[in-house]
Amino acid sequence: MNVRLPKDENIHIANTKDIARIMRKILLRQNRLHRKKEYLWAIGLSSANNIEYIELLTIGTLNKNNVKPIDVFNFAVAKKCEKIIICHNHPSGDLTPSKNDIAMTQLLTAGATVLGIQLLDHIIISENKEYTSIKNT
Repeated sequence: MNVRLPKDENIHIANTKDIARIMRKILLRQNRLHRKKEYLWAIGLSSANNIEYIELLTIGTLNKNNVKPIDVFNFAVAKKCEKIIICHNHPSGDLTPSKNDIAMTQLLTAGATVLGIQLLDHIIISENKEYTSIKNT
């Protein structure tokens, strides 16, 4: 499902902090009950680091999301985006990447390499103002 950028946000991304702020606003649009599930988004960027799309890929359970690499890269290939960022939330507020989070990042990094797409980051957000970058840990 395509997600609209918040009206008060610029499409240009300078760093991971920018994406975390935007994605937190998108998460907070959901009612409190729905925020108790893990959401996983892919954000496609142009070569100038402008947001081309934000795609909600899955809505999981309290602590799990299942996604296939083909789902992650489908929109990037269709839109010819050479850069993507993956983002998901941890409803618990604990931003520590799980073994599954790390394994998924490694799998997606390998898939991105084959496709000639840069996986710039995989970030974990929560409702508060914190985030974790899996690629930078």
